[in-house]
Amino acid sequence: MKKLFGLLAAVAFLTTTFTSCNKSDDFDYDDYNRRQEKAIDSLLTDEKLKIEDYVEANFTNPIEDTVTIKYSYIDKKTAKRGIWYEILSQPTDNSYEYKSNGTNYQNLVPPTFKAKFTAKLLNGTVVQSDTQGGQYSFAGSSNNTFNNAWYFAFFPYAVKFNNIDVKILNMGGLTKDGLKKGSKIRMITPSLWAFGANKVGDIPANSPLVYEFEVLEIQ
Repeated sequence: MKKLFGLLAAVAFLTTTFTSCNKSDDFDYDDYNRRQEKAIDSLLTDEKLKIEDYVEANFTNPIEDTVTIKYSYIDKKTAKRGIWYEILSQPTDNSYEYKSNGTNYQNLVPPTFKAKFTAKLLNGTVVQSDTQGGQYSFAGSSNNTFNNAWYFAFFPYAVKFNNIDVKILNMGGLTKDGLKKGSKIRMITPSLWAFGANKVGDIPANSPLVYEFEVLEIQ
Protein backbone atom coordinates (compact mmCIF):
# COMPACT_ATOMS: atom_id res chain seq x y z
CA MET A 1 0.00 0.00 0.00
CA LYS A 2 1.31 3.41 -0.90
CA LYS A 3 0.13 6.28 1.27
CA LEU A 4 -0.29 9.65 -0.38
CA PHE A 5 0.38 13.02 1.14
CA GLY A 6 3.05 12.06 3.64
CA LEU A 7 2.88 15.45 5.38
CA LEU A 8 -0.25 14.50 7.30
CA ALA A 9 -0.73 10.81 6.73
CA ALA A 10 -2.01 10.48 10.29
CA VAL A 11 -4.91 12.83 9.64
CA ALA A 12 -7.43 10.66 7.88
CA PHE A 13 -9.88 13.28 6.68
CA LEU A 14 -7.26 15.37 4.93
CA THR A 15 -6.48 13.01 2.12
CA THR A 16 -7.41 9.88 0.28
CA THR A 17 -5.27 6.83 0.89
CA PHE A 18 -5.11 4.28 -1.87
CA THR A 19 -5.63 0.91 -0.25
CA SER A 20 -4.43 -1.08 -3.21
CA CYS A 21 -1.91 -0.12 -5.82
CA ASN A 22 1.30 -1.46 -7.28
CA LYS A 23 4.51 -0.28 -8.81
CA SER A 24 3.09 -0.50 -12.31
CA ASP A 25 0.35 2.10 -11.77
CA ASP A 26 0.76 5.39 -13.59
CA PHE A 27 -0.87 7.67 -11.02
CA ASP A 28 1.07 10.93 -10.57
CA TYR A 29 1.60 10.87 -6.82
CA ASP A 30 3.87 13.92 -6.82
CA ASP A 31 1.24 16.03 -8.57
CA TYR A 32 -1.45 14.78 -6.20
CA ASN A 33 0.66 15.59 -3.15
CA ARG A 34 1.55 18.99 -4.57
CA ARG A 35 -2.11 19.88 -5.07
CA GLN A 36 -2.96 18.66 -1.56
CA GLU A 37 -0.23 20.79 0.01
CA LYS A 38 -1.34 23.84 -1.99
CA ALA A 39 -4.91 23.32 -0.82
CA ILE A 40 -3.85 23.03 2.82
CA ASP A 41 -1.63 26.09 2.67
CA SER A 42 -4.40 28.06 0.98
CA LEU A 43 -6.88 27.02 3.66
CA LEU A 44 -4.56 28.00 6.51
CA THR A 45 -3.82 31.33 4.83
CA ASP A 46 -7.49 32.10 4.17
CA GLU A 47 -8.48 31.45 7.80
CA LYS A 48 -5.45 33.10 9.41
CA LEU A 49 -6.77 36.68 9.49
CA LYS A 50 -10.23 35.62 10.71
CA ILE A 51 -8.64 33.69 13.55
CA GLU A 52 -6.24 36.48 14.50
CA ASP A 53 -9.08 39.04 14.48
CA TYR A 54 -11.09 36.80 16.80
CA VAL A 55 -8.13 36.32 19.13
CA GLU A 56 -7.50 40.06 19.34
CA ALA A 57 -11.14 40.76 20.16
CA ASN A 58 -11.87 37.88 22.53
CA PHE A 59 -8.71 36.47 24.15
CA THR A 60 -7.15 38.09 27.22
CA ASN A 61 -3.77 36.34 27.32
CA PRO A 62 -3.36 34.70 23.91
CA ILE A 63 -0.53 32.30 23.16
CA GLU A 64 0.35 31.40 19.59
CA ASP A 65 1.03 27.75 18.89
CA THR A 66 4.65 27.43 17.78
CA VAL A 67 4.34 24.07 16.02
CA THR A 68 4.85 24.16 12.26
CA ILE A 69 3.90 21.71 9.55
CA LYS A 70 6.35 20.82 6.84
CA TYR A 71 5.71 20.76 3.11
CA SER A 72 7.60 18.53 0.72
CA TYR A 73 6.07 19.28 -2.67
CA ILE A 74 5.59 23.06 -2.87
CA ASP A 75 8.14 25.87 -2.75
CA LYS A 76 6.99 26.98 0.67
CA LYS A 77 8.63 24.63 3.16
CA THR A 78 6.76 25.27 6.42
CA ALA A 79 3.61 26.87 7.79
CA LYS A 80 2.38 27.57 11.28
CA ARG A 81 -0.27 25.16 12.52
CA GLY A 82 -2.51 28.20 13.03
CA ILE A 83 -3.83 27.52 16.54
CA TRP A 84 -4.05 30.09 19.34
CA TYR A 85 -4.91 29.36 22.96
CA GLU A 86 -5.00 30.78 26.46
CA ILE A 87 -4.81 29.12 29.85
CA LEU A 88 -7.89 29.98 31.91
CA SER A 89 -7.07 27.86 34.98
CA GLN A 90 -4.02 25.90 36.05
CA PRO A 91 -4.45 22.26 37.13
CA THR A 92 -5.39 21.54 40.72
CA ASP A 93 -3.88 18.04 40.62
CA ASN A 94 -0.76 17.23 38.59
CA SER A 95 -0.61 13.54 39.44
CA TYR A 96 -1.87 12.24 36.08
CA GLU A 97 0.99 11.40 33.73
CA TYR A 98 0.63 11.00 29.98
CA LYS A 99 2.51 7.91 28.84
CA SER A 100 3.67 6.06 25.77
CA ASN A 101 4.43 2.37 25.36
CA GLY A 102 6.29 2.81 22.10
CA THR A 103 7.97 5.35 19.83
CA ASN A 104 5.02 5.81 17.46
CA TYR A 105 2.27 8.37 18.05
CA GLN A 106 -0.20 5.47 17.99
CA ASN A 107 1.44 4.13 21.16
CA LEU A 108 0.38 7.08 23.31
CA VAL A 109 -1.86 5.80 26.09
CA PRO A 110 -5.33 7.39 25.66
CA PRO A 111 -6.73 8.95 28.83
CA THR A 112 -10.25 8.57 30.18
CA PHE A 113 -11.57 11.83 31.55
CA LYS A 114 -14.56 13.81 32.76
CA ALA A 115 -14.83 17.24 31.21
CA LYS A 116 -17.02 20.18 30.33
CA PHE A 117 -16.61 21.76 26.91
CA THR A 118 -18.11 24.14 24.41
CA ALA A 119 -17.40 24.57 20.72
CA LYS A 120 -18.37 27.81 18.99
CA LEU A 121 -18.25 29.26 15.52
CA LEU A 122 -16.46 32.58 15.10
CA ASN A 123 -19.84 34.37 15.24
CA GLY A 124 -20.37 33.03 18.76
CA THR A 125 -22.89 30.32 17.89
CA VAL A 126 -22.51 27.30 20.16
CA VAL A 127 -22.45 24.20 17.94
CA GLN A 128 -21.42 21.53 20.45
CA SER A 129 -21.33 21.53 24.24
CA ASP A 130 -21.36 19.56 27.45
CA THR A 131 -21.89 21.96 30.33
CA GLN A 132 -22.56 19.25 32.93
CA GLY A 133 -19.34 17.28 32.55
CA GLY A 134 -19.55 13.93 30.81
CA GLN A 135 -17.23 10.94 30.71
CA TYR A 136 -14.98 10.62 27.66
CA SER A 137 -12.19 8.38 26.45
CA PHE A 138 -9.87 8.85 23.50
CA ALA A 139 -9.84 5.07 23.24
CA GLY A 140 -13.54 4.95 22.36
CA SER A 141 -15.95 6.30 19.80
CA SER A 142 -16.17 10.08 19.57
CA ASN A 143 -19.69 10.27 18.08
CA ASN A 144 -18.54 13.16 15.86
CA THR A 145 -17.16 15.00 18.88
CA PHE A 146 -13.43 14.35 18.88
CA ASN A 147 -11.14 15.78 16.24
CA ASN A 148 -7.47 16.66 16.09
CA ALA A 149 -8.01 19.89 18.04
CA TRP A 150 -9.05 17.81 21.06
CA TYR A 151 -5.86 15.76 20.87
CA PHE A 152 -3.67 18.84 20.50
CA ALA A 153 -5.39 20.46 23.50
CA PHE A 154 -5.21 17.46 25.84
CA PHE A 155 -1.91 15.76 25.07
CA PRO A 156 1.42 17.37 26.02
CA TYR A 157 3.85 18.54 23.38
CA ALA A 158 5.83 15.33 23.77
CA VAL A 159 5.96 12.20 25.92
CA LYS A 160 9.33 10.57 26.55
CA PHE A 161 9.80 6.89 25.78
CA ASN A 162 13.35 5.53 25.99
CA ASN A 163 14.59 9.13 25.69
CA ILE A 164 12.65 9.61 22.44
CA ASP A 165 9.99 12.31 22.09
CA VAL A 166 6.65 10.75 21.13
CA LYS A 167 4.18 13.32 19.78
CA ILE A 168 0.46 13.09 19.16
CA LEU A 169 -0.16 12.89 15.40
CA ASN A 170 3.61 13.31 15.02
CA MET A 171 3.20 17.04 15.76
CA GLY A 172 2.67 17.35 19.49
CA GLY A 173 0.18 18.99 21.82
CA LEU A 174 -0.16 22.66 22.70
CA THR A 175 1.29 22.66 26.20
CA LYS A 176 4.32 21.19 27.92
CA ASP A 177 2.43 18.97 30.37
CA GLY A 178 -0.98 18.53 28.74
CA LEU A 179 -4.34 19.04 30.42
CA LYS A 180 -4.83 17.62 33.90
CA LYS A 181 -7.47 17.74 36.60
CA GLY A 182 -8.57 21.34 37.09
CA SER A 183 -7.11 22.55 33.79
CA LYS A 184 -9.20 25.00 31.82
CA ILE A 185 -8.15 26.15 28.38
CA ARG A 186 -9.59 28.11 25.47
CA MET A 187 -8.32 27.51 21.95
CA ILE A 188 -9.18 28.52 18.42
CA THR A 189 -8.34 26.15 15.60
CA PRO A 190 -8.39 26.35 11.83
CA SER A 191 -10.98 24.08 10.24
CA LEU A 192 -8.10 21.85 9.12
CA TRP A 193 -7.72 20.53 12.67
CA ALA A 194 -11.47 20.49 13.41
CA PHE A 195 -13.84 18.82 10.95
CA GLY A 196 -12.31 20.10 7.72
CA ALA A 197 -14.61 20.06 4.71
CA ASN A 198 -17.15 17.86 6.50
CA LYS A 199 -20.46 19.20 7.82
CA VAL A 200 -20.99 17.73 11.28
CA GLY A 201 -24.31 18.44 12.97
CA ASP A 202 -24.66 22.21 13.26
CA ILE A 203 -21.05 22.78 12.23
CA PRO A 204 -20.76 23.97 8.61
CA ALA A 205 -17.96 22.65 6.44
CA ASN A 206 -14.66 24.55 6.59
CA SER A 207 -15.41 26.16 9.96
CA PRO A 208 -12.70 27.32 12.37
CA LEU A 209 -13.85 26.50 15.90
CA VAL A 210 -13.36 28.05 19.33
CA TYR A 211 -13.13 25.42 22.05
CA GLU A 212 -13.19 25.74 25.80
CA PHE A 213 -12.25 22.68 27.87
CA GLU A 214 -12.44 22.18 31.63
CA VAL A 215 -11.06 18.90 32.96
CA LEU A 216 -12.90 17.63 36.04
CA GLU A 217 -11.16 14.25 36.33
CA ILE A 218 -8.60 12.34 34.30
CA GLN A 219 -7.06 8.89 34.53
